[in-house]
Amino acid sequence: MKGNPVTYVLRLGLTLLVITAVVAALLGGVNAITEDKIATIKQEKSNAAMAQVLLAEEYQPVDVPANHPLVIGLWSADDTGYVAECVVTGSQGEIDLMVGVDASGKVTGVSIVSMSETSGLGDNAKKDEWRAQFVGKGEVTVDKKGGEIEALTGATITSNAVCEAVTDAVRCVEEVLS
Repeated sequence: MKGNPVTYVLRLGLTLLVITAVVAALLGGVNAITEDKIATIKQEKSNAAMAQVLLAEEYQPVDVPANHPLVIGLWSADDTGYVAECVVTGSQGEIDLMVGVDASGKVTGVSIVSMSETSGLGDNAKKDEWRAQFVGKGEVTVDKKGGEIEALTGATITSNAVCEAVTDAVRCVEEVLS
């Protein structure tokens, strides 16, 4: 380092500032370009999940009662029931799922929209045969807590989380129906 150390530090700091500003601008540009496409894909996944849990001609948004923290969206599905979108914390992060509930308060289906659970363990919640055990039930708990939902082997936290979300969805629909 030749010359004044203050000048050297200022020049180095300015260089880092310029590099950071250019990278931030590039990231912002990529985000602006892909934002609409990402939103469209997410909406398509949500629509497919809604149709999977409760088939209807039309889904109308309904206000979610305040005391249902896991339910982030609720739709009336014609006269057949409701679809609730729930977000719950699993063992590795958030689990976003759709729960269909008929007019009698029974689950018609559960669909996982997104999750980041452990491969081969918690991500087994995506399997049709595991999710099928919720159909026809109301409020649910895992068998390890005296309930009737068989917990996923090695993924009790995930199993409990899905049960909590399904139960909150059923309670939410019951409140809307009453």
